[in-house]
Amino acid sequence: MATTEIIPQVEHLSTEALDFLRASLAPNTLRAYAAQLKAWEAHCEEQGIAPYPASPVTVANWIADRANNGRRGGRRLATGERGQAISSVRTAIPAIRAAHVAKGLSFDTRHQALRGVLQGIKREKAEGPNQSSALQAPQLLDILAGLGDDLVAVRDAALLALGFAAARRRSELVGLDLDRLGEGSGILVRNARDFRIVLVRGKTVADGDDPIIVNREDNREAARTIDRWIDTAGIEVGKPVFRSIRKGDRVQADRLSPDYVAQIVKARVEEHLIKGGAPEKLARDEARRYAAHSLRHGFATTAAEAGASTLEIASVTGHRSQAILARYVRQADKNNLRPGRRTGVGLRREYLNDQ
Repeated sequence: MATTEIIPQVEHLSTEALDFLRASLAPNTLRAYAAQLKAWEAHCEEQGIAPYPASPVTVANWIADRANNGRRGGRRLATGERGQAISSVRTAIPAIRAAHVAKGLSFDTRHQALRGVLQGIKREKAEGPNQSSALQAPQLLDILAGLGDDLVAVRDAALLALGFAAARRRSELVGLDLDRLGEGSGILVRNARDFRIVLVRGKTVADGDDPIIVNREDNREAARTIDRWIDTAGIEVGKPVFRSIRKGDRVQADRLSPDYVAQIVKARVEEHLIKGGAPEKLARDEARRYAAHSLRHGFATTAAEAGASTLEIASVTGHRSQAILARYVRQADKNNLRPGRRTGVGLRREYLNDQ
């Protein structure tokens, strides 16, 4: 299904207004909805029923079947779990509703059968969190110190440092333009005192959002790596900050892909572990636990363990959900209050100075 079919067809809107209406949904949301609608329409064709207007009961039956027998991918495929992930199944509901709205039809997402089936799937097929490992400050500093001087390493160092210090998502990082907005989704402004990230476009951007400030004094290593990349690569005002690089240290004009951020994190963690003496297979398996979110997760966890309040952490991360931040703080408390750290509690030998 074309993404334009998810956008409401409003009469008498100008071309400019239609462009802004299409921009009201993030590209990733449009792609996710389109994939769900393609699957829904294929199901209806197989069953010989009309996809629109849809019966909530028919949709409930469909998502129940997907939860048990739907095509798997990623972790569920690797672990042999049955059916599709709850998050994938749940996305179908707003997608179908959006298609109805675009066609001038109504769809009751609060129908008893639909809500009940979703709640039952959530209870019966509960999944553990698939959260990436936190890449905390001490480990990240060691990684940065071990990177080389080639341009790819210089770029990766800047990406990792800014991703951590500003606690940004991968799409926000690669969407940054230098000093002035170009075709990206945000601006990285640097001056003698700090770096400022102004997010302009994105799913989580709200009116009145303040810039994210990375103070140079507090983040000297991050500042050094970011400046080095911008100056060495010759990044121009209004152009993407993070770019792809071809052989021979040739910086390309195209913006780095969001998916590539995760590859960089995994590769640099694996490289660091091997340098530290870990066997290659063990280092590779360990690195798989990391992702682009490890930078944001790592900042929040490191800050919480250092005693920062949720308000302090949220001033950087931009979290609006206190529940998520509270989880970081609880985990930090567990790490800081481990009774096994006390002499005579943990299973370790204590060597006295006079022995």
